[in-house]
Amino acid sequence: MKNKIAIVLSTILMAPAFAESSETRLSGHRAVYELSFDSAQKNSGVVGAEGRYVFDLEDACEGYALNERLVVKIARTADSILTDYRLSAFESSNGENYRFSTSTDFNGKSGQKADGNLTVDPEGETAAVDYDKADDVSYEHPLLAPVAHVRAVIEAASKGEERHAAMIFDGDVDSPIYYAATRISEVAADESIDGTEELAELSRWKIDSVYFPPETGGEGEGATPEFSFSATIFENGVVADLRLDYMEFALKATLSDLEVRNSGC
Repeated sequence: MKNKIAIVLSTILMAPAFAESSETRLSGHRAVYELSFDSAQKNSGVVGAEGRYVFDLEDACEGYALNERLVVKIARTADSILTDYRLSAFESSNGENYRFSTSTDFNGKSGQKADGNLTVDPEGETAAVDYDKADDVSYEHPLLAPVAHVRAVIEAASKGEERHAAMIFDGDVDSPIYYAATRISEVAADESIDGTEELAELSRWKIDSVYFPPETGGEGEGATPEFSFSATIFENGVVADLRLDYMEFALKATLSDLEVRNSGC
């Protein structure tokens, strides 16, 4: 599972990075999600899950500072796995530069670490990743950094588009990119969602996103997704009402605490 839960919570889809605009600026906020078991396939061996995920986004005017912490225990018939994931990152406002540092521990033992810098060319047609302790990688196709990805979805939703897709970057050394296809539908502003009372006047959309390995090039015949999620996303970037499906099992992420900050930019 590695850091996939954090990926889908922090990146909500083929489009280049776009210039900053007031319509696509995200609000700084700190959101806490309680993770719980939802369902599992018969032969998955997963019988339960619990945990917490904290997402903290700071609007620094020239870009966005992002910090995440995920702790989740997956109970299986034979054993349990405790995953502790951390991310610290900064993404420029135009989405052309993304500096990241991640670490993942499993059952208290140090696992994968990744540190590096993603650079997207100004035209958005190519990208390169400079890892501190791994081989550098270059891409000859459009690629979105995490925050630019969220903003692209919101911009598409604001225009009334019903679908958006893109190749996205998550920072993982082994599987750094995914092809994400998202269906978008508008949600009535008066629909109540626990924990989002202060966002009552904001536009929001229901999104259903499926993540494919990049080599599939999309959802063509024979393409098998690695995971999917559904959620409600607000125009300021806050996500709620979230379900994560890893094909063998699924989790719920319930928003338990939310602090929205004014940036002053």
